[in-house]
Amino acid sequence: MNTRLLTSAVLALSLLASGAASAADATGGLPQVAAPQGQQTVRSMFTFADRNKDGQLTRAEAKGHLPATYASFDSIDAAKRGWISVEQFAEFTNQRVGKQAEDVLKVGQWH
Repeated sequence: MNTRLLTSAVLALSLLASGAASAADATGGLPQVAAPQGQQTVRSMFTFADRNKDGQLTRAEAKGHLPATYASFDSIDAAKRGWISVEQFAEFTNQRVGKQAEDVLKVGQWH
């Protein structure tokens, strides 16, 4: 198993193991992707990529910093506003991590 897949698997499984769910977090409105540390990581990733700090992540901002988000931008921005919110980014991240975990479990009969 290559290092990138293994790293993705560890991240995905650790986020799921720490309580991933798609319900909104009662305190910050973000979909709950993991324990508070995971939520903070998602928020930090969004804030870092949001170069003009307007709370809206554009395709151009995603391109340089979040390649998976950039590649999926049209599906995340279903309203076609030209930007996504931190909540949309968190939901996408949650779904992506869940998919990675499922893929690992399908492929990764670790024996």
